[in-house]
Amino acid sequence: MRQAWAELVGAYPAAGRVEADVDPDHLARTLIAAAQGAIAQQALFGDVRVEVLKDGLRALRSMAETKIS
Repeated sequence: MRQAWAELVGAYPAAGRVEADVDPDHLARTLIAAAQGAIAQQALFGDVRVEVLKDGLRALRSMAETKIS
């Protein structure tokens, strides 16, 4: 399954959807983890609205990258 996702997202850099230096396997693993987390939340808490997840992802994307020293 991970390989299929990696192949799918492997086209994202050329399409300008993600930065060119992103490893497709890393992106696939992250997307799978997010999907599994959404499924777990649905099972534990009931209704998980797409708007809530979209808002959370938007907030994460807006975070500035900081170096840990």
